[in-house]
Amino acid sequence: MLRITVEHRTPKIAIAGVAVLPGPHKTQLPATLLAALTTLTLLTGTTACSSDKKPKDPKISQASPKTAAPPLQPPPTSKSAIPTAPPISEVEGTSTAQSYFDASKKARSARDIRALSEVETGTLLEISTARLERIVKYGDNIGNDEDLATNSNVHVAPPQSAPPGDTRWLLSMGRQAIGKQSRGSLGILRQEQGVGPWKMSFLAFTDVGKDFPAASQIATAEVNGSGEPSNIYYGEEICRDFASYLDGGSTTTNWGPKAKAVIQEDRNNKHDTEALAKGGSATFKTEIRDGDRVPAWKTSDGGKLVMCTTRSSSNLTAGPTPITVTNSQSFQNLNGRTTKWKTLNVVNVGMTVFKIPATSDSPIDIVADSVRSLSTDGTPA
Repeated sequence: MLRITVEHRTPKIAIAGVAVLPGPHKTQLPATLLAALTTLTLLTGTTACSSDKKPKDPKISQASPKTAAPPLQPPPTSKSAIPTAPPISEVEGTSTAQSYFDASKKARSARDIRALSEVETGTLLEISTARLERIVKYGDNIGNDEDLATNSNVHVAPPQSAPPGDTRWLLSMGRQAIGKQSRGSLGILRQEQGVGPWKMSFLAFTDVGKDFPAASQIATAEVNGSGEPSNIYYGEEICRDFASYLDGGSTTTNWGPKAKAVIQEDRNNKHDTEALAKGGSATFKTEIRDGDRVPAWKTSDGGKLVMCTTRSSSNLTAGPTPITVTNSQSFQNLNGRTTKWKTLNVVNVGMTVFKIPATSDSPIDIVADSVRSLSTDGTPA
């Protein structure tokens, strides 16, 4: 799928119609590709205090041992030696989430990749790093409305205490606004091994005016249908089925209207993108980013929110006529000038939130779908 925009997919913001390239022969770009090329997004510790004075050891009267005490053993180095991470308060969690939005906005403004690495992780950090590197190399000629957005009304579902050494998760929900319009935001922060800094690993947004259902705690799977909770539930089967469906495969899931619309849009875009090769070839691939999986969360109505991260690549090889890109509102190296390519490779990352209803006969649908540009390269014509 050739998407050369998409800091975030925001329907109703894309410009519809066809663009005409300059020159004696006017070549039309597909409407879906134009939307991809010209879319403007709406919103593109606790401190341990110590004292110099050591407390006095309590005096305990006991008889002297008759035999020598056994030698001291070294402390265990296994996972069990790490203390259990206690749950944090809602106030602390909310402060942690809001701090991310404030710190990341400041780091992007300063083009400070190191500062971003202190508050982001995984693919989200990879995307932010790639964008800042393009800005440093090609200049900041593409505005990003998200940098100007205000994140407010942040609230969290605090993490439960975690087993020793396990990663802790914090779900953050809020509103992101620019001007008079706003949308819901859902972020997942992680704390490795229950210690150290919290870092944002997943961030998606609803359509304008929409919000997320209330969520309370991490979802767990059952043991062989016994009803007894087992390990954390990630919803990986939903993610894989959706990625397979995007890739043209079959599906066993009962998808809702929003999911079907996204699938259809994806297929239309691929069909139109193939025409750009003009006698050449176009291949597409969508796959799950396993390293970016995050837990599903229970909703107050008995359902679940499942978060999926996908990587979509579009690889085009031109025929007799080069592939022409007139503009791009995502990649600084393409913006503001017409570029021609013998080959063009575009990679985008999708972060999608699915709502699984409490009843199995109801459809699974998308409640947030954010797509961000990761990279573009190729062979110039």
